[in-house]
Amino acid sequence: MTRIEGDEGRLPLSHQAQQAIRQHIVDNGLHPGDPLPSEGEFCQLLGMSKSSVREGIRRLEMLGIVDVRRGRGLYVGAFSLRPVVDALPYQLTVNDTSLREILQVRAAIEEALIVQASKELSEAQLDALDELVAQMREKSMAGEVPRGFDHTFHLALFEPLRNQMLNQLIETFWEVHARFAAIAPAPINHHAVEDHQEIIDAIRSGDAQRMTRAVAVHFAPIQSNVEAAPTSPASAPEGRPA
Repeated sequence: MTRIEGDEGRLPLSHQAQQAIRQHIVDNGLHPGDPLPSEGEFCQLLGMSKSSVREGIRRLEMLGIVDVRRGRGLYVGAFSLRPVVDALPYQLTVNDTSLREILQVRAAIEEALIVQASKELSEAQLDALDELVAQMREKSMAGEVPRGFDHTFHLALFEPLRNQMLNQLIETFWEVHARFAAIAPAPINHHAVEDHQEIIDAIRSGDAQRMTRAVAVHFAPIQSNVEAAPTSPASAPEGRPA
C-alpha cells in the first residue's frame, strides 16, 4: 500500500488514512462482507498513528464503506444511501433548494425507467398495483391516504427491474420528501390518487409516451407545492405522499 503524496499529502492524517483504506479495498478487489486488516495492521501498513487510522475508519464506517463488527474485526461494508438521508436534515435547513432538486432527480429517474419497467411487470403485478390504488382511493375519500400505500406503490412499480441501486434511490428520495417536503395542512388531493391509476392504465396501454407523461403529470403538482412551501424541518409539518 503506497502512501498519499502530492497535494493529497497535505490533507489531515485522518483523511489520508480514510483515502488509503478506500484504495486498499479497490486495489485488492474486495467486496461487501470481505474482511479487512485490523486497525493495528492498518497502522503498520500506512505508517500512521492509531488515532489517525481510528478516525479514518470511523469516517468510513459513517459512510457505510467499512463495517466495524465489535469483537470480530473490520469488513467491507455494503453500499447504502442511509448516510445521505441522515445528513439531509442539516442540508435542507441551510439550503432551501435541496428538496426541490432531490424531487427533480427522483422524477427524472422514474420517467426514464417507467417504460423499461412496464416491459417486466406481469399482469398479476399490475393487478396488485390496481388494488393498492383502490385502497388509496378508499382512504382518500375517508379523509386520509396513509403514506405507506404510496411508498409501496412506487417500489412495486420498479421492483421487476431488480435494480438494488434504483430501489435505494427511490427509498431515499421518498423518505426525504416524506420527512421534509410538505406544506401547510391542506385537503387530501384526490386527483393524486387518480394519477397513480393513470400510470397503471398507461402501462397497460403499451404507449411509451403516455407512460412518461403520466409520471410527469404525477410529479408536477408535487414539485410546485415544494417550491411554494418552506422546506426547513423546523417549520414544515410532516410530508404528504408523493
